[in-house]
Amino acid sequence: MREFIQTFSHLLDTHTFHTDDQLWPTLRRLLRAHAPSGGAWLPGAIVDDIQAICAELGLEDHFIRQIGATGNAGMAFGAVKPAADVIVLAHMDRPTYRVRSLADGLLYPMCATRFPTTEYRVGAKALRFVDGQMQISARGTLETRDGGKAVYLRVNEGELAWYDTVTMDVEPTFENGVVQGTGLDNCLGVVTALGLAVTLKMIEPDLLTANRRCLLVFTDQEEGVPDAYFGHGAARLTFAVPPPTLGCIVVDAETVNDVLVMGQGAAHGTVSAWSRGAVVPPNLSALAVDLSAAVNVLRPNTVQMNTGYLSRSDDMPLGRWSQILGMMGAPMIEPHTGEEAAHLVDVGRAVDWLSIFTATLLGLYPTVAAHYRL
Repeated sequence: MREFIQTFSHLLDTHTFHTDDQLWPTLRRLLRAHAPSGGAWLPGAIVDDIQAICAELGLEDHFIRQIGATGNAGMAFGAVKPAADVIVLAHMDRPTYRVRSLADGLLYPMCATRFPTTEYRVGAKALRFVDGQMQISARGTLETRDGGKAVYLRVNEGELAWYDTVTMDVEPTFENGVVQGTGLDNCLGVVTALGLAVTLKMIEPDLLTANRRCLLVFTDQEEGVPDAYFGHGAARLTFAVPPPTLGCIVVDAETVNDVLVMGQGAAHGTVSAWSRGAVVPPNLSALAVDLSAAVNVLRPNTVQMNTGYLSRSDDMPLGRWSQILGMMGAPMIEPHTGEEAAHLVDVGRAVDWLSIFTATLLGLYPTVAAHYRL
């Protein structure tokens, strides 16, 4: 295992996202994009930016604008065959609201609300499909009342319509190594998956030799009300492509808790919502523990095991279709607010960890694959 990691480590040192100079502008572009849940796949929305980034990275030939009628985009690497061996998913939509009462700007959430119990205000934009693409129809302030339970949009520019979708709108900043703004959930996952795409392109000859295929999917409509069904984009994917021969990896930002801290590397989880979500099989949990220990020796603070509370994500619908091989992402704080924050160094380390973990699952080191029954 050590030899494999050493070889892969040298590869990662040449990675495009190994420096902040490339990683931060890419993440900033994603954070500024329009990503309403249900419309992230439309022209004018974040899928345009993902496609443009792929072109800049020399990956455009691998990009799939639409996977059927799922509302998901994707990228494929390796052998051309009906079923992928591993599917890696990162949702591209973010917390979204719709108009409940146009008269007073009252909204209803299409997501989990995590506002403070006191009154809260944050910049917001209303989005509408006009002239063939998603555009801003109004700007204003998202305000909460009744202990954070009631949400309103106060418009100060443009005009709100009953069929608009509303998201928070905060200009992202990068200071002292910390990225702050809104949309880190889940632009952190999207940029990490894009980093994996760069790695897969670099090792694609090995994938072809091993007859392995990896599919990356950028899902829409992961966000949803937590006491109802959510992860609709991932659910639709299960009807559009064959199940993977091995399983799925879910890449999503993970919230800091008692055992997970920012600045100490990527987070890796094996159980979501205390088993109300996915539970990773024991052999894959053992692989994550052993592999992370070996990686952290050669590349300190690459990954930390998230043994605390981990929110459910696309693992919910996918777990009924395929095994979940791992849940990972950069740690962050204040999710679903305008003060989301993460350490950029953790994003780069998430790219490293996802790359190493995925390559291991794809059987590029046969001894390890056999030992863990992959």
